Amino acid sequence: MPTKATQQLTDWQRAEFATEHSNRVLLYGLPGTGKTYFGLNHSLKGKNAYRLICTEEMTDADLIGCYKQNAQGTWSFAEGVGIKAWREGARLVVDEINRMNGDVESRMMALIDSVASSSWQHPDTGEVVKPHKDFSVIATMNGEPEDLAPAILDRLVVRVAVNEPHPAALESLPDYLRGVAAKWTNPDMGSERKSLRAFVDFERMYRASNNLELSAQVVFPDTWQQMADVMLVDKTKAGS
Repeated sequence: MPTKATQQLTDWQRAEFATEHSNRVLLYGLPGTGKTYFGLNHSLKGKNAYRLICTEEMTDADLIGCYKQNAQGTWSFAEGVGIKAWREGARLVVDEINRMNGDVESRMMALIDSVASSSWQHPDTGEVVKPHKDFSVIATMNGEPEDLAPAILDRLVVRVAVNEPHPAALESLPDYLRGVAAKWTNPDMGSERKSLRAFVDFERMYRASNNLELSAQVVFPDTWQQMADVMLVDKTKAGS
């Protein structure tokens, strides 16, 4: 039976535990909580992290690689991020895995499978490449795991729901913006909830224009007045 302390873990504490102790993890839930940020930055232990963004137009070239012409006019196979991550024992962040099209589904299954079940043969050299023992996968998606094909789910049995903003992502915002961002990215805001990306874009616009209210109107058209009022107060408190 879970202890009280275990029951009170945050979404991100569960995600941290999962990635520390598993090499295949699916993070799912509301958009704009920092799932990709977490995958690319958390607990890398000196390893690289490669990002693979899934789209309806993606092909094998995005996952494995493709032939490219060099300056001398000859063609050779350039390995994609999936094979690079395999070779290095790096982390592969498969972003928005639910947007993957059916044409590459079997290739994705092979790419994120267990080390013992995975291999790929280089088309030029014939070399058989298998994932390094330290290779890991963090897949992300907005929505529910049931949106994925059963075969993909079978390779991502460790799944963590994340519906609250990542603390480090909030901390990366300027002081005056953290309080309002923490409030409006909270799932309790319901339909009025904002994505963390919106606050990043707001800060970029504000820095470029030096016009806080107009930037708020553009990025947060329905709630800009109350949000701008809080920002201005917090800016004054922070002395910035």
